[in-house]
Order: sequence, then C-alpha cells, then structure tokens
Amino acid sequence: MLCARFVAGGNNWSMALVSAYDGLIFDFGGVLVSAQTDEDRAQMAAIAGVPQPRFTASYWEHRLDYDKGDLTTEQYWRAVVCDGTNEKLDRQTIEHLNEIDTESWMRFDTVMWDWILQLRSGGKRLAMLSNMPRELGEALKTRTDRLSHFDQVTLSYEVRTAKPDPVIYEHCLNGLLTPPERTLFLDDRAENIRGAEFVGIQGVQFLDRNDVLLRLRD
Repeated sequence: MLCARFVAGGNNWSMALVSAYDGLIFDFGGVLVSAQTDEDRAQMAAIAGVPQPRFTASYWEHRLDYDKGDLTTEQYWRAVVCDGTNEKLDRQTIEHLNEIDTESWMRFDTVMWDWILQLRSGGKRLAMLSNMPRELGEALKTRTDRLSHFDQVTLSYEVRTAKPDPVIYEHCLNGLLTPPERTLFLDDRAENIRGAEFVGIQGVQFLDRNDVLLRLRD
C-alpha cells in the first residue's frame, strides 16, 4: 500500500508512506528536538531583569533577523532586552543568555534520531533545514555529531536567508540531490510547509510525533 489518508492537527492530509520518497528534509526545533519552553524563556527573562511577557514578545520579534545572521549575538540580545529602552546589558549577561538559549534548543528526541538512522540504513537521502542562529549551529557542530547524520545541512545563518523564503528550500534540494516531488519535508510551522510546497516539495506539518511516524512508516 503506497498511500494513507490521515488527520494531523485537525487538517486532512493525503500522504504517501515514506517508501514513496527518495529524500526527507527535517526541521530542527520542534521536530528533532523539543521546542523551547515557557520556563526556558522565564529563566532568561529573570536573568535579563525584564518582565517575561515583554521578553518573550521581543525574543520572537527579532529572532528571524538573528537566524539570518543580520544581527550578531550582542545586537540580538540588546534588541530583545533593551528594545528601545535605556537599559544596559553587559557582556557577561549576554553570554549567560546565549548559553541558556542554546541549551534550550538541544533536547534531542531520541525516537526521531533513531528513525533517522533507520532511514539512512534504508538508503534514504536526508537533510536538515533549519532557521537557527550561528551560536546554536556552531554548538551543534562542536558539541555533538548530530549533523553528520545528514547528506545535506542547510542552516539559515550560513545562507543568509530563512524559511519560508523559497531560496532556502532550493539550496537544500541542490545539496540533497533529490527531485522536489520525491522529497518530503517535516516542519512544525504551517508557513514553512507552504514555503516547501511552493517549490514542489511535499510537506507535512509536524504537530504530533507519534501520529506522524505512525502514518509515514512503511
């Protein structure tokens, strides 16, 4: 059987099983690692000495520019914490915020990584495509061997653009060497799925890991 219809996150998907694809592209945060929590941001807000609601709003407001490399680490955290105020942020606090932020995106989902090993042993070509800042990407390279699991790794700060810009998907495909119609992309954000589909990649919004794996595995 090659196709199965299923419901994920309240949306109807018509999705072939993984055997129908030559390559798979994985988002990082929320797919291969647990999403950052409210508690993580509360801890960072406390270190910065600003109210959590303001911190969280500013964290995301400036994040895409940080992920694209348009802001340095220092520029990003000063934008997040100061955000138009006269507050000051010293280097030690910036380093502390950066370390907690990086660690909060490195809670690896062992079930997903085990599946990646199975897919590799089955001959699938695999890629990781993620919006992430340089600090996280370099930590992954120096502290872990996770990126070696993939045939292609496309990180936003290295290509200076971010999902859902079509350019970043095309960059990933060019390295993965699989046709878009034979490539499956998993991401937790709907706008990123739409970006993949714009260039012809089949996308699945990754809202429930167990459900997605149940429906995709042969």
